[in-house]
Amino acid sequence: METKGRLALVAALVAILVALAGLAVLWWSVSRPGAPGNDQVQLAPVRTGLPWPIALAFSPDGRVFFAERFSGRIQVLGNTTILDSTFFAIPEIASSGEQGLLGLAVDPNFPNRPYVYVYYTRDDAANGTVYNRIVRIRSSGSIGIGMDVLRDRIAASTIHNSGVIEFGPDGKLYALVGDAANSASAQDLSGPNGKVLRINPDGTVPSDNPFVGRPGADADVYTFGHRNMFGIAWSPGTHAGYVSENGPQDSDEINLLIPGGNYGWPNVRGIARTPPYLDPIIAYTPVIVPTNAAFYTATIPAASRGHLIVGSFNDHRLHEIALTADGTGVIRETFLATAPDGILDVEMGLDGMLWLTTPSGIYRLAPVPVNSTPMAGSGIIGWMGLVSTVVAGHPWRRPLLSRGSERTPPRKP
Repeated sequence: METKGRLALVAALVAILVALAGLAVLWWSVSRPGAPGNDQVQLAPVRTGLPWPIALAFSPDGRVFFAERFSGRIQVLGNTTILDSTFFAIPEIASSGEQGLLGLAVDPNFPNRPYVYVYYTRDDAANGTVYNRIVRIRSSGSIGIGMDVLRDRIAASTIHNSGVIEFGPDGKLYALVGDAANSASAQDLSGPNGKVLRINPDGTVPSDNPFVGRPGADADVYTFGHRNMFGIAWSPGTHAGYVSENGPQDSDEINLLIPGGNYGWPNVRGIARTPPYLDPIIAYTPVIVPTNAAFYTATIPAASRGHLIVGSFNDHRLHEIALTADGTGVIRETFLATAPDGILDVEMGLDGMLWLTTPSGIYRLAPVPVNSTPMAGSGIIGWMGLVSTVVAGHPWRRPLLSRGSERTPPRKP
């Protein structure tokens, strides 16, 4: 037994020496003159323990706004020395099912044009009704001082309210409105449900909207035939818009927006090849519950630049979609990172980094420092992970999340 004990001790010492040698080689490889930086990213928490930070909005003056879905509060993000502060609290927030404070946008010229925009579900208890509305909050300094209703009494339900609002590159405000559990409304041009709306910042109708002047049509409508959308993004190069849309038990979609386009719900879904309905550029079965989206403009990873990044609530992943040159098709799909929970909002921040939210936190996708240990997997790093398992008795785990492999169909939980 004594001999076995000595052998075990010698083996452990040898393993430790090998690990130390590996660390020395790693240090030399990343710190030697001319060594390239890591082309990897990691998901870094900005704030955790939050109550449903469903939407982010970035102000040109550097402030970061976020909306709390159930409290109705619009907060200004603090830092390590300054606490978050309440900009405005929306009253009468409905909170059943998929209702709540759902969308947030800051005027592109804020604070020179001192407006913050919100899409929310109102619990109008005095009249016994619940409905969605789009409002513009007037600000003075660091607080909101009142709100103007731009679009009122949009039909609401416990499901399919959508609610994302964003400013497009044309300076117009786009609002994603779900069918409110009435699928027929998506094909009815007289109302906003099941549509992408496009309005001027003051709430008026843009003169070049596709259904302006059409008798019986809602002039705010930009596209129709949608079910329940949770994301919108525009290509920096072409300014083409894309929306993510949740299907039923199948056929989640990413759609290229064509003004006046009919995307088929409820008559068709997924890749239907049934004109005049427009097919998505990609459809998912089983569903992944795609949420908000952004085009990646960060420099690291270099291979991801210009790709469409779509969050997923079901699999917690950032789906990275490389589009064809004309933006009408998909070349391939990979995964950029995985979050600790379902992803809600995805935005490119003014700091040049991609930000996202989950039901309890705000995160940034930041470059891994040059002197940081890359992810275990192969070569020296993978070997050292194996040695650490032998010596310490548990896997060598890191909070590193980086580019993944080609897409495989995720499972519905």
